[in-house]
Amino acid sequence: MKKKRIIIVGGGEHSHLIINNLEDCPEYHLVGLTTHLDSEISNKIFGFSILCHDRDIPELIKSEKIDGYILGVGVTHGMKKRKKIYSVVDPLISPINIIHPTCVLSKHARIGKGNFFEAYTKIAIGAVIGNHCIINSFSAVNHGQIVGDNVLIACNVSLAGKKIGSHTIIADGASVAFKVSVGENCIVGDGAVVTKDLPDGVIAYGNPAKIVRSVES
Repeated sequence: MKKKRIIIVGGGEHSHLIINNLEDCPEYHLVGLTTHLDSEISNKIFGFSILCHDRDIPELIKSEKIDGYILGVGVTHGMKKRKKIYSVVDPLISPINIIHPTCVLSKHARIGKGNFFEAYTKIAIGAVIGNHCIINSFSAVNHGQIVGDNVLIACNVSLAGKKIGSHTIIADGASVAFKVSVGENCIVGDGAVVTKDLPDGVIAYGNPAKIVRSVES
């Protein structure tokens, strides 16, 4: 099997998780990473070189014959930063899905591009997941759940709801109850239990989850 030559765009902590999972994905060959900081060029992350600045990705694609990329920028700088980056890179090169072999992925689920499903995740029958989502270990997207673009589902999350809007963060240990929806650009805090629909652009914590404030624009 010919391996796809890929790059990771961004060298933050999230890229470390991707590298760790790629070790168990034999269909890919990681050529290296890119960065938005000139000072990081030629540094190594777990043995893989930071090859160039993000602005030089077009030249890198040609010179190294790159087949695809995955976004290595996590949520530290916010979901808007991730969206800004992939909006620029997607027209240059195809985003690829990294799905760890231990992920239980239903053949009846529909997923987009650029997604990262870490080890020991579950994507159930009828689930629909957009582009550039992150689903961390021991989280379950249950049957019929719709997940928008650029959503983070952190560790130990259970989704039994209806829909998660784009650019939303569901933090560690949270759960969304049956047929409950969460809007776009939301943050659901650690351990929260969402029992009622949440509108766009809010932060909610607690059990049951309550809106504490709006997300800063």
